[in-house]
Amino acid sequence: MRPWYRFHRGWVRSLLELLVGLQPRRLERVPASGGLVVAANHFSFWDPPLVGVCIEREAFFLAKEELFRSWPLGPMIRSMNSIPIRRGVADLQGISRALEVLKAGGCLVMFPEGGRMKDGRLHRAKPGVGLIVAHARVPVVPAFVAGSNQIRRCLARQERVRVQFGAPLPAAQLLDGGEAEMGRALYQKIADQVMDGIARARRELEGGETAAAPGPTERGATS
Repeated sequence: MRPWYRFHRGWVRSLLELLVGLQPRRLERVPASGGLVVAANHFSFWDPPLVGVCIEREAFFLAKEELFRSWPLGPMIRSMNSIPIRRGVADLQGISRALEVLKAGGCLVMFPEGGRMKDGRLHRAKPGVGLIVAHARVPVVPAFVAGSNQIRRCLARQERVRVQFGAPLPAAQLLDGGEAEMGRALYQKIADQVMDGIARARRELEGGETAAAPGPTERGATS
């Protein structure tokens, strides 16, 4: 971990623990090395730093290109390993950079739904996460962020932010044994499995796998 990254990760994590009661859960499920995608739900603009500071290794982030056009936000997030990606198009440059990170053994944080879901529900993932996982052939650790859309309640100590890491999804499992043909159908299938993993992490956080199954819009594969 670069000293610059370590320093800023440290003070931001301490600040978030103090202000919003940040609590990571099952962090041991995140491999300490090797190419890895950490895929989380996205309720709030707080989610990238909340997930990033919980991970005990240097992480990279895919972020929408528009964020890099403003000052000082653009230079700041770039210095913390954010990679610009254009939404709604096949951004080959952004995808190539993400694949370079993963093939070099890095950790990439992604938000598969493709934007903030302000209704507090899980929605179907875009195929982008599937494309990246299929070509990089790396495992995925799903994560569920709870409370990031209730920051005022967290500041008032009425709620706390929790980040639940789910069981890793091996690349071979996501790729159907590694023999599947590349294409949009495979990418969406992988993306749906990732969202199912995030939904399982949510159920685990809220009461375990014995909890009632979520409705259609709460499952990545069926919305």
